[in-house]
Amino acid sequence: MISHAEQPSGDVFDQLEEEIKWLQEEVYVTTATKTRETLKKSGSTISVITAEDLKAMGARTLYDALKRLPGFGVSQFNMGMSSVEVRGVKTDFAEKVLFLINGHPINSNLANGGANSAFNEFIVDDIRHVEVIRGPGSALYGTNAFVAVINIITKQAEDISGTDITAGVGSDDTKKANVQFGHQSDNFSLAGNFHASDTHGFDEYVRSDSIGQADNVDYWQKRYEGSLNFQAGDVSGQARYLRRESGSYLGANNVLSNKSDQEYIDYFFELAYSKALSTQFNFNIKTYFDHFQFDNTWELMPAGSDGFPDGFIVRSPVKHDMTGIETQVDLQLTEQNKVLIGAMYERQSQYDVAFWSNDGTGSLVDVSEDRNWNGSHNRDINAVYFQDIWDALDSLRFILGVRYDHYSDFGDTWNPRASVTWSVKENLRVIASYGSAFRAPTFGELYNINNPSVVGNPNVNPEEIQTYEIGIRGELSRKSSYGITYFENKIEDLIAPRPTETAVNTSDNVGELKVTGVELEMSQRLPDGSVLSGNYTYQHPINQVSNERVADVPLHRANVSFNYFISERVSLYTSAMYKGETIRASGDSRDDVDDYITVDLALLVQNVLIENLEVKASAYNLFNTDYQDPSPMDVMISDYPKNGVNLMLEATYTLD
Repeated sequence: MISHAEQPSGDVFDQLEEEIKWLQEEVYVTTATKTRETLKKSGSTISVITAEDLKAMGARTLYDALKRLPGFGVSQFNMGMSSVEVRGVKTDFAEKVLFLINGHPINSNLANGGANSAFNEFIVDDIRHVEVIRGPGSALYGTNAFVAVINIITKQAEDISGTDITAGVGSDDTKKANVQFGHQSDNFSLAGNFHASDTHGFDEYVRSDSIGQADNVDYWQKRYEGSLNFQAGDVSGQARYLRRESGSYLGANNVLSNKSDQEYIDYFFELAYSKALSTQFNFNIKTYFDHFQFDNTWELMPAGSDGFPDGFIVRSPVKHDMTGIETQVDLQLTEQNKVLIGAMYERQSQYDVAFWSNDGTGSLVDVSEDRNWNGSHNRDINAVYFQDIWDALDSLRFILGVRYDHYSDFGDTWNPRASVTWSVKENLRVIASYGSAFRAPTFGELYNINNPSVVGNPNVNPEEIQTYEIGIRGELSRKSSYGITYFENKIEDLIAPRPTETAVNTSDNVGELKVTGVELEMSQRLPDGSVLSGNYTYQHPINQVSNERVADVPLHRANVSFNYFISERVSLYTSAMYKGETIRASGDSRDDVDDYITVDLALLVQNVLIENLEVKASAYNLFNTDYQDPSPMDVMISDYPKNGVNLMLEATYTLD
C-alpha cells in the first residue's frame, strides 16, 4: 500500500500531486515504537493503508484491504466472523493479532481473546490510515500482540472539512448510511462518526452440514456504530459504541439454522493527558474503561431431531469489563539517544454469565445454577516496559526494548525485542530484528465448564513465540519501491484441547509450531500517476509435534493491483488475489481445498456531476469464482462457502 496522509481535496489530480510531494518527504508512524518515528527507521516490517487507498479500491471493510497485504489472509469460520491469518498462523477469533483504535486495545472479548466478535471486519468511513506491523509487539503492548499489531488511526477534526454524508446500496439487499463531522476552534477540536448498516447477507449453499442437512447459510447482519474524539489543549479523549447483530452462518455447532442469532455490544472510553515538560521530556498518562458483552442464541439441533422435538436451543450471555491506567515518559537523553519508560495496571472482569436451554422441548429456561458454561472471574495485570532508540551513526539505528507482565492468574512473562536498521545508502536499507511475544490464556481456556467437547484448565500457561526477521527495503527511483523479508516464527505452548480418558477434552499447552517464509513486495508509479503494485508470500508452517505441514493454510499467496487514473477526477482500481491450495489435516479423507483467484474492480468519480460529490462503485469477486474456506476435520463434509460476485454503490456529499 502507498502511504500518505489524507488529502483535503476532492480532485484526484490534486490528490496525486500532494501524494507525490508527500512521497518525497519522510513518512512517520507511531505504532512500532509508541513514539513518532520515520517509517524507514522504525525497525519493523510495516504496511500503511491510507484513507485514499481504501477509497480507491472501493473497500467495504478494512479486511478488503488487509487481505491484499503480504503475509495476510482473511477467511471465515462456522460463526461467520472473519479470522485473520498472518504468516501461516491462523485462528478463528484472530486472538493472536492485537487490534488498536488510536492506540487503544480492543481485544475485549475475554472469553476468546479476539476483537472480531463485535468489530468483525471494521468500517472504513472514519479511517485516516492504518499501521500494520507484521511480527511480535508484546515488548510494548503485552498480550495478543503475537504475530501482528493493527493500529486503526481515525480521522480527527483537522482531517474533516465540514460534514460528510454517505449512503450506499449493494448486493444481498445491503444498505448503509454514515455521517461524519469535524469542528475546530482555537484550543478545542471535536470529531465524530455515526454509522448504520443492514444486509440480508449472502446465502451460499452448503451441501452437508454436521448432521447432513443441505441448505443455504443464514448470515444477515445489522450494525450500529458511533464514535467521538476530542482535543482540548493537553487533554484528549475518545469514545466508541458498537452494536452488531447477525444470523448464525453455520452456528456454534456447524448446523444450518435460521433460528439462531448473535448479538454483540462493545464500547469504550479513554481520557488522556500529554505534556511536553521540556524539549527533552514528554509525560503521558491515560485511563480507560472497556465493556463487551454477547448474548447469543443457538439452535444446536433442528426441530424433529432424535430426542429434540422442538429443537435443541441454548442461550449463553456474558459480560466483560476492562479498567486500566497507563503512564509513559519519553526522554531525549542526547540527540542520538531516546528512551521510553512506561507502566500500566488493568483489571479484567467477567460477570453475568448465564446459560439457558430448552432441553429439546418447550421454551428456554435458565439453568445457570446447575449447568452454567463458565462463571464470574477477575484478573489483575501489572506491567512495566522500557525502550531505547540509539542512532549509533546517521546510517545505523539500534532499538532495544523489553516488557514485564504479571498476571494474577498465571504469573509472569518477559518479552524483549531488538532491531537494527542499516542504511547502506540513501535508497537501500537492511533491517534485522528479534522479538518474543505472548498470548494470555482466555477466561474460556481457563474456566469453561459443562462443555461436552472441551473444558477449561486453570493451570494452562500463555502461548509464546520467538520471531527472527531480516529484510531489505529500498527505492529504485522516487516512483519505484521494493521490499524483501525473510521471517521465522517459533511458537511454543499453543493452547488446544488435550484428549482425556473421558469424552471431554481439556484445554492445555499441547502444540509447537515453526513457520518460515519470505515476503516480496514492489510498487511502481507510472508517468501519468497510475500505480502498479504487487506482493508474494511463501510460508511453510510445520507442526513440531507431528512434524507435518499445518492444515488449512496455503504455502503461497499473491496479490497484484493497478490503480489507473482515467482523468483528473476518475480512477479505476483493479486487483487480483491468489490463494494457493490448502491441505487437509492428517486423517481427513476429503480432497484438499483448491487454489483460486478472485478479481475485484472499483471505479471512483469525484466532483464530476456535482461539486463536493464523490461516487464509488465496486465489484468484488467480479468473475463469480466459486471457492470455500476449509472446515476442520470431523466437523462436516462441506467447507465454508464464500460470496459470489458482490456489487456496491456509494455516494458521499460534503457539506462545507
